[in-house]
Amino acid sequence: MLQGQKTIYYTDVKTPILAGMPFVYPKTNNNKIRKVGYEVVRLYFDSPLKDWQVGSERIKRVIK
Repeated sequence: MLQGQKTIYYTDVKTPILAGMPFVYPKTNNNKIRKVGYEVVRLYFDSPLKDWQVGSERIKRVIK
């Protein structure tokens, strides 16, 4: 889904998808949050210097 403008200057960013919930027990710090996949988002910029973001688009989402 495209949000904003689409230009020829872009960068692809890969971010992890986290699932679960933090589990806090009085004497342990055992978190039950796991990485279950990743998402690739394309960020569009206004110039080759990439100093101002004008749009974004989700390219793909992979869940393992």
